[in-house]
Amino acid sequence: MIRHLILMMVITLSVNSSFAQKGKLSFEFGVGLNSYSMRTLNQFYIDSFAEKFELLDNPIKKGLNGFSSVKFQPTELFDIGVYGGYQYGETRSNIEFIFIDNFGVQYETHNGTFLLETEAISIGLTNSWYISHLLKFQNKESTFLQNFRFATELNAGVGFSKITSDVQYPTYKQATFYEFFTSTDFQGQIALKFEYDYVTKPIIGLIGVKIGYQYFKTKTVNDRYNEEWVVLDEYPINLDFSGIFGAIYLSFGK
Repeated sequence: MIRHLILMMVITLSVNSSFAQKGKLSFEFGVGLNSYSMRTLNQFYIDSFAEKFELLDNPIKKGLNGFSSVKFQPTELFDIGVYGGYQYGETRSNIEFIFIDNFGVQYETHNGTFLLETEAISIGLTNSWYISHLLKFQNKESTFLQNFRFATELNAGVGFSKITSDVQYPTYKQATFYEFFTSTDFQGQIALKFEYDYVTKPIIGLIGVKIGYQYFKTKTVNDRYNEEWVVLDEYPINLDFSGIFGAIYLSFGK
């Protein structure tokens, strides 16, 4: 996955270098917060199966994200490039493994932790159209408006997702459990972004915020043996990272 991202970035840099005299090349880095749907995971696993056996209490409804991109801007109106991103969500709880004798008396207890985490790496193409340029902000008398830009951004690519179930009992290794499930699917985002050029020479540096919607829904996830995850032999589990997101970012270019 990382090799694919690096390869795409290298190809883009190679292509963009030949046009550097005619446009801007920029690098963007940011972090943010995502809201998640995760309907089947929360409903059929966490809220029913896991809660019934007192394993987990809280559903996964949000996560953190980090992203970077390499962009080429041939005109003030739009840019195009490649992006890579990582997002992560989790729910965890403290659990007990209790031994009970034939008379129902507890005679031994082991304390442990249950961690259920979702994560995804995505790579793809990104494209922004600058509405501020259409409104001719660059010709305004105000320095603030000249340096302020807002745009619509569209990202489309592939997402490599994974969910991990990790049960740890430090004092009772026999009950320790680790399993993971994966899927590869389409990932897309649409966003409004607002940015301000705080440095213009010798490089262009800007700070920005973006808010938008992500569509990223997987098919039924598979384990390491390529078997589908079906809870209680009845409920197939998929991951749904879809939802509203917000982020802040920095960009540098020339």
